[in-house]
Amino acid sequence: MGKTNKLSKEDQQLEDFGLMVIDIFKGIGNGVRSLKKDRTQLVIFLIITLICGVVFYLRQNIINHIIPGESGFHILKILLMLTPALPLAALCMIGNEEKESQDEYEKKFAEINFCSKSKAYPKFKNKEVALKEVRYTFYSVGLDLEDWRAYKSKLEQAFNCRISGIRYAPRTKQDIVMQTVPAEQDLKEKLNWNNSNIRNKDFELVIGIGLLEDVIVDLNKTPHALIASVTGGGKSVLMRCLLWQCIKKGARVYMIDFKGGVEFGLDYEQYGEVFTERQDALAMLKELAKENDLRLKLFRQVGVKNLAEYNEKFPDRQLCRIVVLSDEVAEMLDKTGLQAREKNIYYALEKELSTLARLGRAPGINMILATQRPDANVIVGQIKNNLPIRISGRMTDDTASKMVLGNYEATKIDENIKGRFMYNVGADTHEFQGFLFTEDALEKGSFQRGSMLIESRNYGSLDYEKQSDARGGHTDHEGGYGMADDYASENDDWDDGEHDSDNAAVAVPFDLNERSSRNVRRREPPADPTEEDDGYIGF
Repeated sequence: MGKTNKLSKEDQQLEDFGLMVIDIFKGIGNGVRSLKKDRTQLVIFLIITLICGVVFYLRQNIINHIIPGESGFHILKILLMLTPALPLAALCMIGNEEKESQDEYEKKFAEINFCSKSKAYPKFKNKEVALKEVRYTFYSVGLDLEDWRAYKSKLEQAFNCRISGIRYAPRTKQDIVMQTVPAEQDLKEKLNWNNSNIRNKDFELVIGIGLLEDVIVDLNKTPHALIASVTGGGKSVLMRCLLWQCIKKGARVYMIDFKGGVEFGLDYEQYGEVFTERQDALAMLKELAKENDLRLKLFRQVGVKNLAEYNEKFPDRQLCRIVVLSDEVAEMLDKTGLQAREKNIYYALEKELSTLARLGRAPGINMILATQRPDANVIVGQIKNNLPIRISGRMTDDTASKMVLGNYEATKIDENIKGRFMYNVGADTHEFQGFLFTEDALEKGSFQRGSMLIESRNYGSLDYEKQSDARGGHTDHEGGYGMADDYASENDDWDDGEHDSDNAAVAVPFDLNERSSRNVRRREPPADPTEEDDGYIGF
């Protein structure tokens, strides 16, 4: 009986030794795979291997120099004979570290039940540490990108981090890169605005600070924005922050406020026009649609593609950037409960907004629209599809969040943090803290740069039967708001004919009286501003 127990113990020892050998070879194999993924580790390993090879090659010379004439056993001789094994030991250590990492991450995934249908967990491949960011790469067959994004909140919990992005690794759809920021680097809960935040680059607007950097929108690249949030979410504060940056950068701003002008108060009327009635807003939008067409014709004639390129080519004939802002677009467009006759002006407003949304990028006519309810009754698909900048504050229902961001992330925003928003970059949704902007930041002065083509003296005969008046403005033929006339009456330099270059009538570098090669349809302007006006050139 005792002999049997002794043999079992020996067998156990032999089995343990065999398992140890297997683990060593597995470690070496894992180490080789790890070196393939990390070039830095590979270079270090090659240097160590080269040094060990040189030492082993020169071992006898080293022994003779250190212990001349001595023979027999010496610890140095043993160490020198084992130098070829050092690279293998290093490989084994690297492989075991990777195995420990894999076990650690597999445990994290198991805690949140994040696995494929075959119960396979993602396999750890690499970890890169940047200045503020840690990037993990996982082999993820059986789990696609949408699976990872759906588990974003749980992954943040398991890894104790904030995830700034999840994407496929380059040139493969089997590996997932998860970009993270340590949890201690969370967003601030309050950011006071300072005018030093204004960017120097042409019409780059800063809207807040994210986990890694400032959040910037560039109106030259993404011309229109939709901002949505429940009441008290901070969208009006964010809009006024964007408005002030546009003013400071020299844009001509038009503010639509059907709440009686309380959102864009008297403080802002010194910088641009505020519209509180639909007919006035409609007349203004029609004027801008005509300005849009004229600019497209002009750009085609002089061989430029957009406003920035034109202003660079003709610095003494600059055209102004135009920005239209509506704090609550539902007040302007929601037709719910109206009679058919009452809807005419709403459809007319939609038509003009749709035109600017589709064609306004190159001519430099931008729109920033805010709403509590981003549904189709408020913003029709044709307009919404042309608003590439999507920003959402907190939403109370999944549908509203889905309409703005394409996902339900906006419902997860902390309701106790004012000014917290989310926005989309590609397929990723990022969270940021918006600035707390107050009217204390406003500065007195006139900041507008450039002019509008509809204010030029030879504009009238292009698509109006009525000619411009003697001051270079146009007749208020649509029964609505006459922008050029009001602009002229408010600008003494214009009346005197000795105006500065910023507000000058445009010296158009081609004859506006020249007929376009396209078909031009002309008719008398409608008496009713709600009647559809198709009498201008369509591009």
